[in-house]
Amino acid sequence: MSETIRTECFDETPTRVVSGEGALESSRACLAGMGIEKALIVCGENVSKLPEVQQFALSCSGCVGVEVFCGAAPDPTDANVIEGARVGREFGAEMVMAIGGGSSMDCAKAIAAEIGKPGWIASQDRPGQPTSIEHQVPPIVCVPTTAGTGSEVNPFSVITFTQTQRKLVLNHEKLFPRCAVLDPRMLRSAPKEVRVAAGLDALTHAVESYVSLRATPETRVRAAEAIRGVAKYLARVADDAEDMQAQAGLQRAAMIASLSFAKTRLGIVHAMALPLSALFGVPHGVANAMLLPHGMRFNVEADLQGFADIAAYLGAPIEEGKVPEAAMAAPEAVTALAAEVGAPARMSEVGVEADAIERMADDAMQSAHVQVNPRGVTREDVAAIYRAAM
Repeated sequence: MSETIRTECFDETPTRVVSGEGALESSRACLAGMGIEKALIVCGENVSKLPEVQQFALSCSGCVGVEVFCGAAPDPTDANVIEGARVGREFGAEMVMAIGGGSSMDCAKAIAAEIGKPGWIASQDRPGQPTSIEHQVPPIVCVPTTAGTGSEVNPFSVITFTQTQRKLVLNHEKLFPRCAVLDPRMLRSAPKEVRVAAGLDALTHAVESYVSLRATPETRVRAAEAIRGVAKYLARVADDAEDMQAQAGLQRAAMIASLSFAKTRLGIVHAMALPLSALFGVPHGVANAMLLPHGMRFNVEADLQGFADIAAYLGAPIEEGKVPEAAMAAPEAVTALAAEVGAPARMSEVGVEADAIERMADDAMQSAHVQVNPRGVTREDVAAIYRAAM
């Protein structure tokens, strides 16, 4: 194994993290060590065509049989999950390996659970209710190709249910990946808009986790590290996909943010982002990027010191002792960073229609994220934030 590869374990997750340039190739040993004979690779169509992925699949042929399911949609649906599980069962897959962005990893987790029990996914369209998994789930390995969701180390899977047009967050300890493979070379293929959206998604995770009602000193240490990492590396990654130092730094920030929010959950920004994706197909990271400054402005009065800390981590110029002023600088720093990297600023720019605000507000209020938001929120508050972001 190359000296650039390192293996880490964290208290917050049972997932073993393997990172460094060349980590994908090294993961063959991880698969072989599981004692499995057949693996299902879950990815999107574009990722399935990457030379690194095709070479990896071929290189596994001597030790592990591989079937590739490239039907993971950008916002995976229950239909994607059912089809992927069918392919996996027919192949006899004993584990599921995701290679892709957050959507592919989310899809792979749900596919693994559906492989274990056909019909499971249909039973989970229950807003506000806990995810139920009472059966065995094949082991999951995740190889992220974007630095954003941190899905590789958490037990969450975001799935859109087609009949009800609801995008729900599934959450169960059996959805934790067994291993996460962080190879910064796998991030190079993502276009700039995807790199930007992913990085701002990671920032949203860290910010909302930092001020969550469930935040602890330990989770705030993780969230702070992630905020500093995004502030340091996102503009570099947006400018140059070949900057491996920046890619690795942003990838780690996204993963660390996930370790934090897996304990704390998130807040109204994530609750409000879900309907944008379900109803208008807005990529999750883009939805978060547009809503984050508005959600921060709404929440700032509930945790002035917390938002002052966030402003400092983002590098905003603040004066010592002026906590309220520093707190108000935090959303402005996020707005400035988003503008610097070219993220859309308004929902109207990405096709969201104002007539849908009432429906979106209803859907957002059903999210469990609302319960841990630092400031109490009503449906009318949510609608007002949506209008401000139009």
